[in-house]
Amino acid sequence: MTDFVPPPMPETEPAPPPAPIDAGPWFYAQLNSAGRCVSVSQASAALPEAEQLVRLNSYDETRLGKSFVDGEWVSPAPSVDPAEWLIDVGPFFDRFGAAKMALLMSTNTTVRALVADLQVRKWVDLKRPAVSAGIDALIQLGVPGVNAALKTAILATPVTAEENLALRVQFFGGAR
Repeated sequence: MTDFVPPPMPETEPAPPPAPIDAGPWFYAQLNSAGRCVSVSQASAALPEAEQLVRLNSYDETRLGKSFVDGEWVSPAPSVDPAEWLIDVGPFFDRFGAAKMALLMSTNTTVRALVADLQVRKWVDLKRPAVSAGIDALIQLGVPGVNAALKTAILATPVTAEENLALRVQFFGGAR
């Protein structure tokens, strides 16, 4: 009996060398002059280093709009609505509810002056100290229904789109 001899093994190709550290795919965030990401792209080869290119690990569109500061991605501050606390004059008076008619029909010269001052305005800024002081004056003058709770409700309630629609259309280029 003869010993078993295995058949010759086919020659194998050598394993490819490990990929270089800077192998693709190459994903980049392009920054504008303010350092904010304006596009994300994939390149077919490594791009030369540039101040306005940031290499990414993947095609990550969540970087769009963010800034790249000291090696970290930073979300932009929420945009501020310039009309957030501005209310049209009519809706401002509507916030007085049942006290509105007492306010508008008052014969007190100070109350009439406050009402006249409001009526010549295009809007009322609910965060303006003079508005708060004016409501305080109405409380001190004893206008029926005007009290501290109503003042808080008027000044602390955010303005709705319907309450400053005229302002937005005329001065800010359209409705919300």
